[in-house]
Amino acid sequence: MTANLRIPTANVNQIIPVSEVRDNLGRLRTSRHQNIYDADFEYGPQPLRWEGLTSGSGTITHLPGEGGVRMRLTTTSGDVTIRQTRPYHRYQPGKSMFMAGAITFGTPQTNHRQRVGFFDDSNGVFFEQTDPTTANPSGIGVVIRSDVGGLPVDTRTDLTAFNGNPNIASQIDWTTIQMVWIEYAWYGAGMIRWGVYLDGIPYVLHQYARGNTTGVTKPWARTGNLPVRYEQRNVGAVGLQNDFLHYGVSVVVDGGIDDQRGFTYSYGMAAATPRRTVALSSTRFPVLSIRNRVMGTLEAGNTTGVTLSTGAITAVSANTLTVTGTPMTASAYVGRFVAYGAAGATPTVARITANTTSVLTLADPVLGGNPAAAPVVGNNYTIGLVNRGQILPRQLLVSSTALCIIEIIVSTPSSPVTLTSPTFTALSTLGSTNSFAERDVVATGSVSGGEVVMAFTAPAGGSGLQAIDLSNLFALFNNIRGGAPDILTVAVTTPSAAASDVGAHLICQEAMS
Repeated sequence: MTANLRIPTANVNQIIPVSEVRDNLGRLRTSRHQNIYDADFEYGPQPLRWEGLTSGSGTITHLPGEGGVRMRLTTTSGDVTIRQTRPYHRYQPGKSMFMAGAITFGTPQTNHRQRVGFFDDSNGVFFEQTDPTTANPSGIGVVIRSDVGGLPVDTRTDLTAFNGNPNIASQIDWTTIQMVWIEYAWYGAGMIRWGVYLDGIPYVLHQYARGNTTGVTKPWARTGNLPVRYEQRNVGAVGLQNDFLHYGVSVVVDGGIDDQRGFTYSYGMAAATPRRTVALSSTRFPVLSIRNRVMGTLEAGNTTGVTLSTGAITAVSANTLTVTGTPMTASAYVGRFVAYGAAGATPTVARITANTTSVLTLADPVLGGNPAAAPVVGNNYTIGLVNRGQILPRQLLVSSTALCIIEIIVSTPSSPVTLTSPTFTALSTLGSTNSFAERDVVATGSVSGGEVVMAFTAPAGGSGLQAIDLSNLFALFNNIRGGAPDILTVAVTTPSAAASDVGAHLICQEAMS
């Protein structure tokens, strides 16, 4: 029998793979490399999976001959184009988040900003092309954005300070098409890498590690749940019109993605009205509708159950709102968001840039400057963080007393679902204390807008409950500005022969982290 051998620790050398073949947690890349999101643009700009936002004379155009999308700015200050994935890709500890895509920045210009990466207006990591300099004529750098301290702060590392392979970084021609990639592990202190593919080889241009950094006590961003985004901005007048082109993109999890483990809730009819009567010859009558609430955290306001003031908004300007009394601590809400608007209306979301004990100073969360709509005296308001979670449909349980057609209709960025006289009620007030969702069972008329994503016939004669699998549907998201969460509606169309009493319950998971 051979005796067990123990090798003295002093004689063992630690083997660390080179960065190109290890993930952001230091492991040799032998784990499952799983796509959780991918897109190409052969037939269009993917309007159901991407949202576009423009300002000034910015334009976004599909290029069918190239299988890509062109984002174009004129020479005017204030032009903006943004393309952002609808989902915020859910980070899971113990995994590396990775994206890769083909882009063409074009010629760098003073006052012109072009960005690509995992980011939104508050947090993230991205490549950035800015003003060219003698030392860095391409204007290329990498950026970490964080609102951990309140208002978002961009920490930029110029190409001249990259700590990857200097020979590779100095040889890249950023006016040509490039295959870029970004990888991060969040945890709060995880590694971030920015790189390029050349001849199929992934080269690290720059990397950043947060842990054990002198003087650093906070995470590098508030969240690791981030969208993919392409962005152009003119921060002043520029010399030439510029195009930013993007093509295929993928989001990958190294280590494989576990199934979402959000809480499961049922959104259904009011207890006193288990079925709604749909009159004969009705078209797309909204029996039941659900959506995410606008705000993720509910920290203060007059519509959240948190009493900040005894009334709603009492005075306004284009970029301020005033509440009764002096209920706030000065500067306590800087960097947070406020959603305001009339009861039942689509709210405006603004970022709080300053606050006194009674006055909030506001800015548009995407473009800066004044919010998209000024507050109005008497508006309701809620202070907190914008909801970037998602609702994952799983099953529909439906019954009817007569023959009818049932359709599932879901909002899209360019065509939101519109309801007549809805009253959305928070599930948190209906027994599901920790739910982030709202449901409506009182809207009338016909649904307009949205996309019909499923339809089927409910049999006549009250023949019992139907269970419809919804697990292949897309999740419900919020929009870029944060004030228009998707609506999913169960809509009923009846023939001319008979009315129908219809009851419906939606079973969904809420994934908030």
